[in-house]
Amino acid sequence: MIVLYILVGTGWVWWLEWFTTTNLEGVYGKPWKNRERLFHWFFWPYSLTTFLYAMVKESNNRNKGNE
Repeated sequence: MIVLYILVGTGWVWWLEWFTTTNLEGVYGKPWKNRERLFHWFFWPYSLTTFLYAMVKESNNRNKGNE
């Protein structure tokens, strides 16, 4: 169970760092520091949930403008 938690966290951190550094500009597009990696690795359920919530919310806001 712990190994699965670590593997999912590792994959999430890798993907999130890649996504932010290649798709975002400014402060959010800068390379990550180890402190940020550790936070998102250890607390990946919170990080992933927050990311998905913001993505759905933004998607809904964009779709409301197209009606």
